[in-house]
Amino acid sequence: MGVPAFFRWLCARNPKALLEVLENSDESCLSSNPDIDNLYLDMNGIIHPCSHPDQGGIPIPVTYDDMFVNVFHYIDRLVDIVRPKELIYMAIDGVAPRAKLNQQRSRRFRAAQESIRIQKEKERLRDYWRTQGLNSDALNTYIEKNFDSNQITPGTEFMQKLNIALQYYIYDRMNNNPLFRNILIIFNDSSIPGEGEHKILQFVRDQRKQMNYKTVRHCLYGADADLIMLGLSTHEPYFYVIRETIMANDDKQCSICQQKGHFFTDCKKREKVIDDLNGEIKQYNQIQQQQKIKLIQVDFQILQLNIVREFLYFETRDLQASLKGQYDLERIIDDFVFMCFLVGNDFLPHIPCLKITEGGIDCLLIIYKTILSQIGDYLTNCGELNLQQTNQFLFHVGLIEDELIKGQEKKKEIVKNRRERNAEMREQKVLMAPEFSIVDTQKEILSKFKSALKEKLTEINQQEIDQAQSAKSSQELKKWKAVSYKQRYYQEKFGIKPAQFSEFQHRIKISYLEALAWTLKYYYQGCVDWGWFYPYHYAPFAQDLTNLDQCMFEFSLNTPFKPYQQLLAVLPPQSAQFLPRPYQQLMLETSSPIADFYPTDFVVDLKGKKFAWLGEVVLPFVDADRLIKASNIGVNLSKLEQERDRLGQTLIFSLKKHEIFNFQQCHIQVQVDWLPRFPVGSEIKSPIPTMGNIFNNQIICGALLKTMIESDESFIQNQIRKGTIMPPEFLDEYYMNQCEQNKRSFGGEAVRRIVYSILGVKQFRRLDRSQDDFDQIKKQTKL
Repeated sequence: MGVPAFFRWLCARNPKALLEVLENSDESCLSSNPDIDNLYLDMNGIIHPCSHPDQGGIPIPVTYDDMFVNVFHYIDRLVDIVRPKELIYMAIDGVAPRAKLNQQRSRRFRAAQESIRIQKEKERLRDYWRTQGLNSDALNTYIEKNFDSNQITPGTEFMQKLNIALQYYIYDRMNNNPLFRNILIIFNDSSIPGEGEHKILQFVRDQRKQMNYKTVRHCLYGADADLIMLGLSTHEPYFYVIRETIMANDDKQCSICQQKGHFFTDCKKREKVIDDLNGEIKQYNQIQQQQKIKLIQVDFQILQLNIVREFLYFETRDLQASLKGQYDLERIIDDFVFMCFLVGNDFLPHIPCLKITEGGIDCLLIIYKTILSQIGDYLTNCGELNLQQTNQFLFHVGLIEDELIKGQEKKKEIVKNRRERNAEMREQKVLMAPEFSIVDTQKEILSKFKSALKEKLTEINQQEIDQAQSAKSSQELKKWKAVSYKQRYYQEKFGIKPAQFSEFQHRIKISYLEALAWTLKYYYQGCVDWGWFYPYHYAPFAQDLTNLDQCMFEFSLNTPFKPYQQLLAVLPPQSAQFLPRPYQQLMLETSSPIADFYPTDFVVDLKGKKFAWLGEVVLPFVDADRLIKASNIGVNLSKLEQERDRLGQTLIFSLKKHEIFNFQQCHIQVQVDWLPRFPVGSEIKSPIPTMGNIFNNQIICGALLKTMIESDESFIQNQIRKGTIMPPEFLDEYYMNQCEQNKRSFGGEAVRRIVYSILGVKQFRRLDRSQDDFDQIKKQTKL
């Protein structure tokens, strides 16, 4: 799923869900951050920006140790903001299901290709700056440092060292930092199969099943929009997602004054409210000044999922009458999670007519609200698809598909004309000399260089997109215009001719239905088939997803790849050095039985894309049987190399005098094998030379063998736990009226007109209210 697009769509539709976090550095300042019991860290969202930062705020590392220290300080910053009271769960991506490996493979091949081009541009720009009299040590270090991010993959030496470094970090902070001392820490590293966020969510599901479970306030850190869906899928009323700021002020637009820089909830026309905010803004600015001394200088935002849940209630509450007592917000939330799969995620491509930026989610919600009372049941149930209802839902999506495609084609023409004008302007643009002063610091010079580099790369990417849109000759274009868009799509993307379509339609229909079912199970039940994957690079049209209730499919659990097998599956030949030498030959030798898995030249399909990074990397899919057979070559490996390919253990850390108390406090029952490696009172040597040893260790560590679950017959997975005290309500009718105005963005209003017209729905218009109605403003809860 497009991370920025979905996040911005959600915040534009429901601004109150977004909370700008305050720092806790000034203990005298009363923070408005929510109280949190458990903090979960999807570590890959930390590892990537700390090892190869592409923006300011994080020191540029030179060595592995520098990267590890960045990671340490980044976690420190999050813990200082969130202040968890009971538990920190740190999870790193292990070997992923095959469905995710295909996306990882595409990303890594593309990254290898991009790194070559970026390095050339860095050197070219540096050489030009030198001719203008600028030579910077920091700049030279930045150019020469060429960290290959592909080594952030299970089984590499980098990940092995990071796993060790993070264990040291946990011991150090729990022994020395009061924020860590009286809580449990669970560490699930890259040697354990599964994606980090899904390992975390399995732990949350296990907690909810406990007989003695109480209401827990969860906070999940990560950089993926899927975390929002995963948080909603837990049906926990107190769930927050914290991440680096993605919805900057420039992305916000007010529906009251139509100005950018804020949402209507912060509009200056609301004088009574703005007065109350002045104090908070002043405090925030003071704290931002203090933050300058921090090593990690990035801003964070918190998405409050309880307000997302409340928003979905307001959006669907009109269904209460038509559903006649069967209205269930929890089932609606599950259906919303499922519907968002159709606009794309990590495991399946989006249906061509559904794009977030062009009203895709709004379209699905309108159709859903229109037909739900007519189809007899919800679309999903505890991670299972209701095929009859899903079939009817997709049938209605198919009804409006033609009009959505036509609208997109018109927009493409407008964009094409704009690009042609921009291309002419770029041709006239000359390379400008850098603007720098003798008083510029090394950091300022580097920042200016990065900005210039980013501008140049954006220009190159735009040229590639322009070329992709006009790749066909005028004669070919004339021929294509006589063919329907469906025929063009299937022939261009799949190589399918009209005579082959009937048989192909059945195959791709089954595959896409399997993709929807597998992904839904993965979100709600865990991985049900490690070997399954969607075998195409593109999705079918909704019109071709017919008679789904008559389709049959099944999954078999099987086992995940081993780490070295995953590396062979996802790494390009340019990154072969991250495997032990005997395995490198499988990637580099032309005589290798799997040499065809590693093309040095491949297509990146940019047609119809707004940005180059959205291009589809068209690579051959890996044959698992051939790969496993080729990898079983019986080689001599060092002890450390053997360890990198083994299954690890989840570790749990506790202050000795509190371990029983903490287990009860965190309402988890666990079976632990306590490890004697670092006894109480012992010294722990630092794996990082610049950091000191730990003396008189007071922390015990054990292998978490399993989470024991007491059977609770009253537990229902897709419902709020009985006895839960729900959060206070934050939204009201006035707020929802203003949110209605925001539906003009992201193509929402245009797609609404199309759906209502085709489905014959009478448009419902909310009651107009004065924007300056003081009484309504006064009723609103805190922002």
